[in-house]
Amino acid sequence: MLLSTKLKLDRLGKQLVDQLAYNIATIDAGQYLPTSHRERMAGTVRYELDEKEFRLVGGEYIWTYETGRGPTVNMGNGAVRRYVREYIQENNLKPRGLDEQGLPITEDTLDYYISRKIHEEGSKPYRHKKPTGVISEIVNDKLVEKVEQLLYQSYTSEIAAFLLKATA
Repeated sequence: MLLSTKLKLDRLGKQLVDQLAYNIATIDAGQYLPTSHRERMAGTVRYELDEKEFRLVGGEYIWTYETGRGPTVNMGNGAVRRYVREYIQENNLKPRGLDEQGLPITEDTLDYYISRKIHEEGSKPYRHKKPTGVISEIVNDKLVEKVEQLLYQSYTSEIAAFLLKATA
């Protein structure tokens, strides 16, 4: 890979990581994820660049920030309910209404109902089949065109310089 191309891709990689990490950390995408969880996931975003490839990489399940998570398939460890509880407390959500037995809803019943819905049907973006834009607002066809243009300009200028040297 040409040095000028590598430098341009390196700069682009840093910009993309910053943009993606910011979106993941700050956009509440209807998943009931506390800020601490979103910030941890944002910290996993990085890019890798070698002679053959440029890759954006993120932590396991990062794509769920875009598409939501589906219904639970395997027994979990209670993480969904813990995240929902932390989200409720962080956003100072006050339970209201009555539960199935006619008792006032508490934080315990609220986090139970929300996590049960997520376990049974998936998170809101998944249920509504509506991507959040957390990732796709940055990584999309427009970005691919930008990278193609960057590579084209870099390689054509390098080839032109080589041909000029060869004919001189």
